[in-house]
Amino acid sequence: MRLQVTSRRPCELERGQARRVSQNPQGVLVGYHLCCPRCGYVTVALHGSEGLTITESDDRAEITLSRPVRCLFCKVLIEVATGNVQLTEDKHVRDVRYR
Repeated sequence: MRLQVTSRRPCELERGQARRVSQNPQGVLVGYHLCCPRCGYVTVALHGSEGLTITESDDRAEITLSRPVRCLFCKVLIEVATGNVQLTEDKHVRDVRYR
């Protein structure tokens, strides 16, 4: 699945969307709000937190996370590489799916 980078507010994000924190294009990268493709909960990935490095393409349409981020609600691991999202389930994942 492709991650769609958008400028929508975090409370309006849909599954598989992400929003840059800070929205100022010249501003320093703080992190991204990621909407979990599995459950729809918005999790924050902070650049520099626990060794996480976020890289962006020149046009900021694709991002890459140096390590997976765990969804705060369903606990699935969200891996992002050049805009492609891979979900990994392990023993910590909760079975909470809304349709």
